[in-house]
Amino acid sequence: MSDSAWRLPYEGTNIAVLANCHARSGGPELPPSLFPRLQGADLIVTLGGMGERSVLDRLEEIAPILGVCGRDDVEDLRTNRASLLLEGDGYRVGCVVDPLAAGLASAVDPFVAARGANEVCQRVFGGPLNILLHAASHRSDEAPFGDGSALNPGSPVMPAEGSKPSFLRLKVAREGCFGQLVWVA
Repeated sequence: MSDSAWRLPYEGTNIAVLANCHARSGGPELPPSLFPRLQGADLIVTLGGMGERSVLDRLEEIAPILGVCGRDDVEDLRTNRASLLLEGDGYRVGCVVDPLAAGLASAVDPFVAARGANEVCQRVFGGPLNILLHAASHRSDEAPFGDGSALNPGSPVMPAEGSKPSFLRLKVAREGCFGQLVWVA
């Protein structure tokens, strides 16, 4: 089962989802235009590749941080897990850095669900997901996944060639789970 399950604190939780920032002192850094766009988030979920601990500290000034650990991330209690399950208002949101390595995808750019994804979800998350949040490609993407969607927020700092800097806003409420890609100018 998932390394961590977290209950969303109340109805209508607003989540900002970030990945692949690779921010370090001396560059690259989080763009100043990112911070006003994160205002109003109840939770910031990171999908690996965040860089130094100071990046998490700065983001935590806006909202609590939870996430999964990528290859270049420092060890930190907020993100020290391979998978994360968020549950609330009847929705199950699973988080991983690399869905290919996790066995959830057969391709990531663009995303293609693996044939055995349902079994992997059962093993990793304890059941099916409504939303799979993933990273690894630095390119924003939405694709079918089971009865829901697989969402990649892209990167606000180092987007893939031909992509705009971006992150994802996700609202989980009883009426539905709503996602919006946010461009970072």
